Order: sequence, then C-alpha cells, then structure tokens
Amino acid sequence: MNKNVSLIILIISNTLLYAQEPTNFVGSFVVKEVVADLETSPVISNDDAADDICIYENIDSPESSVIIGTDKKYGLVVYNLDGQIINHYPFGRVNNVDIINKFSFKGDVFPLICGSNRSTNSIELYKLNPKDNSLEIILNSNNKSSLKDVYGITFYQGDNSNYIFVSDKESGNVEQWIVDDSQNSISIKKIRTIKFRTLIEGLVADEYYGKIYIAEENKGLWQINADPNIAENRRLIFGVNKIFKNDFEGLALYKSDEENGSIIISVQGSNGYAVLDRKNHKLKKFVKVIDGNGIDGTSDTDGIEVTSMSTRKYKKGFLVVQDGFNDDGFQNFKLIDWLKIN
Repeated sequence: MNKNVSLIILIISNTLLYAQEPTNFVGSFVVKEVVADLETSPVISNDDAADDICIYENIDSPESSVIIGTDKKYGLVVYNLDGQIINHYPFGRVNNVDIINKFSFKGDVFPLICGSNRSTNSIELYKLNPKDNSLEIILNSNNKSSLKDVYGITFYQGDNSNYIFVSDKESGNVEQWIVDDSQNSISIKKIRTIKFRTLIEGLVADEYYGKIYIAEENKGLWQINADPNIAENRRLIFGVNKIFKNDFEGLALYKSDEENGSIIISVQGSNGYAVLDRKNHKLKKFVKVIDGNGIDGTSDTDGIEVTSMSTRKYKKGFLVVQDGFNDDGFQNFKLIDWLKIN
C-alpha cells in the first residue's frame, strides 16, 4: 500500500477514535496538542516532590505576579513569571495550596494562602507580602484536621464568609472549615464533613454559581453547593471512562467573564487536560502538552492552576501544570498561553 495512503488511513482512524463521545456526554470534542511557553526552575526536592500551585494576580502590576508552588517534601516555592525561584520556605510537607487575592483583616489587605500540611496534618494560612513576595505563617499547626492525612485544598469566598475545603489522602472525606476574622486574630473552625467513597484531591470553587467541584480520582467530577446551610445537591458532571481514565487529579477554573469560562481537569490516566464549559459542563476539548521549543511535554500531572489576567506575554492569561516526569529528575511546572488552549 502506498505510504501516503497508509498515513491518511491512520490519521482518519485516530480522528474517529478521539471523536467518540464519552458515555455521559453529548457532542464531539477535539484533541489539541500544544507546546509549553515556559518551564520553571525545578523544585528543591528530587523525585516526586512538585504538586500544586496557586497564582497571585498583581492587578496593579501584572508582570510582578507570582506563582506559589508546593514541594511536598520541603514546603513552598515562589516563582516569578519567568519561572525563576525568588523565595522558598521549608514549611514541611505542604501538598496543595490556594489563594484569596485580596483578603481584608483589621484594615490591612493582602493575599491569603491556605495550605494542607501533611507534616502536621493541619491547615495552615500564609500571608504573601507583595512588596518582596515573601511568605509568613499566620495560622500554623494548631489547626489539626480530624482527617487522617490532609491532601487537596481550596478556598471558597462567600458573600458573608470565607471557607476552606480540604480532602483526605486516606479516604473520600472532605471537610469544610469557616474562616473567622472577627476577633484580633484569624482562626478557622470545622463546620461539616462531606463523604465520598474513594480518594479525592482536586478541589476548586466557583463563587458565581455557588459551587464546589470535587475530583474523585476513580469516579469523576462532582458538583455540590458550597453553602453549608442548603442541600448539597450532589451531581456527577463528568465521569471516568474508557477515554478519560483515572486518576482525575488537579482542577482549575478559567473565568472569561463573570458567568463564562472553563473548568479544567488534569486527567492523569490519559496524560492530558479535559476542558469543560463552565456553564453547561459539556466537554469542549482535550489538551496534551507535548515536546517543543526545547521544553519537554508533561505527563502524570497532579496540580494545575489558571489565570485570565492579561500580561505582556499572555494576553488572555495562562495555564500552569505540574510535570510528573521532568527531564532531569527534579520536577517542575510548565506555563502555557491560554490562547493556545482556547
């Protein structure tokens, strides 16, 4: 058979394979391959160490924004947008992080970061000082969780209260804590436990719709109401299947405006990222980060984060993903221009 004909048949076969619809979705999707625009310096520790990230959006000076990554054998690493380490802190086995960009307390407004510290099995809070991008602990290991091993974490900013959701490495339990800043210090208090059957790490909040999205690694993506005073209304919106294999890991929310955008899932079993419509939850595309421009592709990704903040280089923001198998053995993070994904 002519080589060109064979190649055409192979391309058509692969297109048909990836155009099949997941069993719980209607509508076709595309597989999109992209090359990372930048990779960060490696984290401090070797082997399986990098995990999750959050992004401080410096609205007044976007180029001065920073990425805070976890080294789950060491602590936290602060990167500038060129991917260089500018600060690092041996806080312990911090697994996941999230950020409130502007948190008000006693007349001071600052970025507030939460972390799940597995060294102390506690929820920690850190203050980011934008002048020098340094971190300081403002709530430490006294806030021990009743979970066996704290794991995934996210903030939820309600109209009247701020909450923290944290998951368990050993079970499918998720705790919801309320942040109390009414006194002379900041404290947190557990208000409920939400039970699932198997392991959960990825968590992300959508305050506009009042939802928390929860990635049960071997089951799929769940949606529940974040407000503890109303019914959960639990719903599985995107399930593990033959194409999108377990594990479902990191979650991120891209906001193109107040109502619209995308939910991104790190589908570790398929080495890529499912992009769902934020409003109707239909799958829009599946993205893979491949080798190119002297940067290796990504595989076995845990944590992801995204921003729609415009910078000189990234006009519509960028996606940050952890790379589970970096070339030199020390894991790092890759940045991808959102325009490539969208």
